[in-house]
This record gives sequence, C-alpha cells and structure tokens, in this order.
Amino acid sequence: MPVESWLQPEEVSDLAARATAMIDAALTGSGLTREVYWAAVRKGYNTPYNDPPRKQAVPAQPNAVPMAIGEPVAAAAVVIAAQAVEARAI
Repeated sequence: MPVESWLQPEEVSDLAARATAMIDAALTGSGLTREVYWAAVRKGYNTPYNDPPRKQAVPAQPNAVPMAIGEPVAAAAVVIAAQAVEARAI
C-alpha cells in the first residue's frame, strides 16, 4: 500500500536544509546549542501532561498539647480549666 505524501523526494533535502537554518537562526544569541535544544524537545515530549499530585505534609500545630495515646480528651480539658482557674486567682 503506497503512502501518500505532500513531499516530493527531490524536495526533502531542500526542506531539511531550510528547517536546520531556521532552528539555527532561532538559537543564535540564546546561548543554547542544538543538542541542548533537542534534549529539551525530547524531555517535553516524554513528560506526562498531568504530573501526579504532590504529597503535602500536615503542618504541626504550634499550640498542640501532646497527649499519650488512649488518654481521653476530657482529661486535657480538665487540665486547661484548672490552669485557667489558677491564672484568675493570681
């Protein structure tokens, strides 16, 4: 089965030379080499469109009261209430 193409075989070398000249002209003054340019193109082509979501660490609360595992929350409330009563007495 023949493959249809808009290009004629005799045009290919001319088009390749023009494309190379255009790329070189675009890179002039940018400080990039052709190898760096094509490496960036390959990296962009091989990079997935949607990056996986980043895992975010839960920030520590600076005013959190450390408690032993299994200690009821009510015990912490009793301690806070006792400290409040003591602070009012001062």
